[in-house]
Amino acid sequence: MTPDLRQEATREDRPLVDLLLARLEHLILEGNLRAGDRLKEKSLAAQWDVSRGPIREACRILQEAGLVEVVPNRGVIVRRVKLQDVLHEYDVRAALWRLGGREAARNLSHRQMDGLDRLIAKMDAAIGDKDSDAYFRLNTQFHDAIASATGNRPFIVLQRRLVLQSRLFRSQSLATESGFPERNDDHRLMLEAFRKGDAETAGALSEEHVLRGKARFIASLEKAGALPASHDSLS
Repeated sequence: MTPDLRQEATREDRPLVDLLLARLEHLILEGNLRAGDRLKEKSLAAQWDVSRGPIREACRILQEAGLVEVVPNRGVIVRRVKLQDVLHEYDVRAALWRLGGREAARNLSHRQMDGLDRLIAKMDAAIGDKDSDAYFRLNTQFHDAIASATGNRPFIVLQRRLVLQSRLFRSQSLATESGFPERNDDHRLMLEAFRKGDAETAGALSEEHVLRGKARFIASLEKAGALPASHDSLS
């Protein structure tokens, strides 16, 4: 194990597989590993000074998440995500978040909602600073906190898998992110419904939040000239 990994494992008290998974996921989602690139167990094991077993396990988890696939005679490669799949996944995520929003409204504690309020304030600051990296990190924390509050493990696993596949497509396309203030306005409305304990409104707002994200995604592809003329049949 390299010194960096060893120190990180000690500091965070995390299994080696988790650290390797995070590094590989980052390389894929940031576009350092592109669609069709091979994840070579032997090379990665030598690069990070680990055995091939943890690398193999991390690749298995990435395959379950839909980020890589196993191709006969080639091994593990980064998956190319199809636009049609991403658009359908937005619809599935929207339906899931209607459920998630309802369940979160029933389960979130006052302390947890105060935490969401602080995250919204930090996202406002990141928007003001034009710090998209900070915004995305905080946005992920916001949605993960809501998902965790549902206590619904299948929901938590499925929604994260779908988000990862959407991010993978973005890393392979000309799609850009936009609408940060509008997104955070959605967050405020969701939190208001959570505080009122209004499960149905919270579910509807959570669903609409995802569908507005889909509309922005399509608009960004249209702006970049990267959307097929027949895209209406995919939505």
